[in-house]
Amino acid sequence: MENKSIIDILKKVSMFSSLDESELKSLADISYVVKYKDESNVFLKGDVSSSLMLLIEGIVSIFKHDNKGNEIVIGYFTRYKLLAEAATLRHTPLPSSATFKSDGAILKIDLEKFEELFMSHPRVSHAIIQSLLHKIELLQQNIHFNIASNSSEKILFFYKQNPKLSLDLKQYEIASILGMVPETFSRNVKKLLKEGKLEKINTGYKVI
Repeated sequence: MENKSIIDILKKVSMFSSLDESELKSLADISYVVKYKDESNVFLKGDVSSSLMLLIEGIVSIFKHDNKGNEIVIGYFTRYKLLAEAATLRHTPLPSSATFKSDGAILKIDLEKFEELFMSHPRVSHAIIQSLLHKIELLQQNIHFNIASNSSEKILFFYKQNPKLSLDLKQYEIASILGMVPETFSRNVKKLLKEGKLEKINTGYKVI
């Protein structure tokens, strides 16, 4: 992809919105776009990434496997989200795996050159810190919510917090995020519809 196209992408990302034209060109010079097909692996647990990964198209599932080999979905990420930035910036093995759930693309930025040129940039470093803090907050919320809530509450919470993401996911994928089997998810959706707490719409469901 030409630098001009990459610069156009970077301008849409809030993290880089404060960069001037020369800085954007420098960032584009150390970046390239990789396209993926649905179900393609982005990375596997234990990989060490030499690039900062910015999701620019599609949906990516981040997951782990338990000691029985069962896949546990940590979350789904959409456009303009950094992937595995904590481990990447620490130069340590990635703690989870990632797979595309649609066709998509990732902007890969050379990590060594990025650290040299941009980590001292106040707006960029602040944005990375905010991204990390946001993911820590989400993790804390998910831990608390999964401990304290029943299946129906989890479903309502998901549709309330993720109205756009829910449009792009199949029901069994949402069930996986919420840590329940599809049958349990379907049964509780029917219950919530009957109770008038959830409403069926053309694109899926919404919370009343």
